[in-house]
Amino acid sequence: MSQFVTDTHALHWHVTNDARLSQRAHRVFQETDQGLHQILIPSIILVELVYLAEKDRLPYALVNQVFSLLETIGGSYAIAALDEKIAATLRKVDRSLVPDMPDRIITATALQFNLPLISRDARIRQAGIVSTIW
Repeated sequence: MSQFVTDTHALHWHVTNDARLSQRAHRVFQETDQGLHQILIPSIILVELVYLAEKDRLPYALVNQVFSLLETIGGSYAIAALDEKIAATLRKVDRSLVPDMPDRIITATALQFNLPLISRDARIRQAGIVSTIW
């Protein structure tokens, strides 16, 4: 079973079946839904989704869908908690390359677990800090 880390947009687009999700990323999510892989969801993503829903930038239904995903798929999706190891790894993610704090935490999570990151984010991909899938 392969493991991956997702970023916020990729997870959002998977849950909402949005066409902006690349074919390669879509395939990884589909295979994860079938139990072939595991995707780690950095805990900052949950915080970010709730925050965006509170600001009416996305519907609360999306937040509920993500929490349901965590409850219904037997281990295919798991939370990667923000802990001291990820906080320490954050120092390896140059703020000038990845300036957004949630994106830095997500990148540090992939780096800490040495897993590819499912992300369209150009800054993360160009930084070359972690392997990305898009």
